[in-house]
Amino acid sequence: MEALTLVDMGFLYTETVTSPKHVAGLQIFSTPENYQGNFSRDLFDNLMSQQDVKKPFNQKLKKQITGQYFWQEDDNIDLSYHVRFAMLPQPGNDNQLLSFVEHQHETLLDRSRPLWEMILIDGLADNKFAIYVKVHHAFTDGAKANQLLMAYLSKNAESQMTAFWSVERPQKERVAKSALTLLTDTSKLVSGHVKSIPSLTKLTTKLLFQATNMYKADMPTPFMAPKTPFSVSPKRARRAAMTSLPLARVKTLGRVTGATINDVVVTICDMAIHNYLETRNVVLKKPLVAQMPMSLRDASDKVSNNQVAISLVELAYAGERPLERLMTVKESCLKLKNETKQLSKEALTSYTLASQGLAAASELLNLDTILPPMGNVLISNVPGPSKALYMMGAKMDKCFPISVLPPGMSLNITLYSYNGSIHVGLVACRSALPDLTELADYIDDAFAALENEVLDCAIESVTDHIQLLSSSQSNQNIKQESIDEIANMTSSATKISSRSKVDYEDSRLCETA
Repeated sequence: MEALTLVDMGFLYTETVTSPKHVAGLQIFSTPENYQGNFSRDLFDNLMSQQDVKKPFNQKLKKQITGQYFWQEDDNIDLSYHVRFAMLPQPGNDNQLLSFVEHQHETLLDRSRPLWEMILIDGLADNKFAIYVKVHHAFTDGAKANQLLMAYLSKNAESQMTAFWSVERPQKERVAKSALTLLTDTSKLVSGHVKSIPSLTKLTTKLLFQATNMYKADMPTPFMAPKTPFSVSPKRARRAAMTSLPLARVKTLGRVTGATINDVVVTICDMAIHNYLETRNVVLKKPLVAQMPMSLRDASDKVSNNQVAISLVELAYAGERPLERLMTVKESCLKLKNETKQLSKEALTSYTLASQGLAAASELLNLDTILPPMGNVLISNVPGPSKALYMMGAKMDKCFPISVLPPGMSLNITLYSYNGSIHVGLVACRSALPDLTELADYIDDAFAALENEVLDCAIESVTDHIQLLSSSQSNQNIKQESIDEIANMTSSATKISSRSKVDYEDSRLCETA
């Protein structure tokens, strides 16, 4: 048996009926053209014929008397329980699909079985179908989930399909260890956490002094975020929403402004939330605080479960203009990176366990109406495949992440890049955000507003350089620098302007239709 880590077990111990701790993916496919027969039914039959369930999908939980959880192989898996078929009623639109997913996402996984489920959803409009897969967070983090759930897809439309639960994967080597070796390993683990104490103590001291306005740290102090209508412990019922952003244009915005893709998408989310709140006459005096997962996974690690830390990022003030807001977010993210560089992996893990544990305790004790929230929204950005993928000839058009609500918060926005688009999956408590699809629309509006302002500033800057050129004929250095700068700006601005208005209006028309 394989023992779960403290982080893995944290998702089990903090799980309740109103706060499930599973993550999910919603994949939308186009049926192959000119297919003879019922493709969805044939695909389901193919999947059900693959009864050989391999690790880690054949592992279930076993709890020792000490409270320690282990993964134990299940030799009697009922595949028909884990893999199911569903049919949407006509017309099979996005609202019906989301309604179905919402109800699936609010139910707990059965802990007496391996912690995963898959539903093939037929009946979507335009000859499409969807696959909804959910797995427990104790089972995987976002990076590993991406590896696991992409395994049954192929870059080639003609390739054979192997169900993701039947794919051979590398496993941790099991080596018989002597008592002395086990003692040495334990000693190294304890030593690593002990060595992290000074840096963790230093960070804690900074945050405490910041809470009393005696010091300004490079990350927000937990439980100091402003109150919002969704800064409450979630109830059981869920809302889900989805939208998409063009990856190339997001990259261009980052290149023009010197920001990262993550800076841009976090700014867009910040703008959208503020716009949503303003329509409800809620104007915040303090910036929103986002929880942002940080991967601690080594590039070669394909077997560990959760290798993630949760950090806090202060966003921008209400009323800031889009470009100004982007610069504020960029600076906050840069400060966070500098702060976390001073911390070891063990220190970041300890900080996450402590802060999330306090938030979970606050949630369980119903203290969210008394204490300030730890954060306002969890924003996660997961990179995915850059090329189109297929399953038994069916092209995956989109993939939306549907994630977990952290303790004391009722909004999660997770972004997933795939084949030239960033697919945005939103999940929220139904009573706190009943109109979540409106917030998804504000994400589209925020992207357009940021793009337009960056374009306007780029044009203004080019104009200034042209004027400088006309008055600097004798200075070849200034002339060449201006020419180079104009070329760069023109290239970026052209990429934005050539597609901005048409693409944006087309996407809005598609959604309306």
